[in-house]
Amino acid sequence: MERDAAMATIAADEAALIRLFSRVQFTALLQTTLTMQQLKVLLLLHADGSLMSHELADALKITPASVTGLVDRLEDRGLVERVADPTDRRARHVHPTAQGTDLVEQLMAEGAGHRVALLSRLDDDSVQTIATAFAALRRAAEQVYGDEAGGTPGRQSGQATPSANADRARHPARDVARATST
Repeated sequence: MERDAAMATIAADEAALIRLFSRVQFTALLQTTLTMQQLKVLLLLHADGSLMSHELADALKITPASVTGLVDRLEDRGLVERVADPTDRRARHVHPTAQGTDLVEQLMAEGAGHRVALLSRLDDDSVQTIATAFAALRRAAEQVYGDEAGGTPGRQSGQATPSANADRARHPARDVARATST
């Protein structure tokens, strides 16, 4: 199969799988009482570990006052906490609590059981083919975006320096904040 045609088939199959999974995979997400903005804050903190309020505001494209209200409500629910910056007592970092991290991980893992059930219906060769394909896709993603541990992404002409890319891999919301402030 020609490469472009194969890539189009992959995209179509991916869209079909997302539609098929959506109802069962997102049950926990649909049952949460979090607002979309509160969920976005938790997802950003899950990716970065901690962020300053202005970094959250920049990433969400909302005002710092709106972030204060969001963080207040998440803090009231025990999902985040504010921690003083050791180098600047005026600054406070927003961190996910264990409860906040558990909630995000539960939401992200919702489809794992469904995925295992589907894979168990396939023959061994098909499972091995999918495993090989996903490993290749992961390697490509690590080259473009950096690995999970914050490794340096692959650099193409005109991209940021390796140290800037490594920082971006560890702190995607901080990169959004930098990009929107320039």
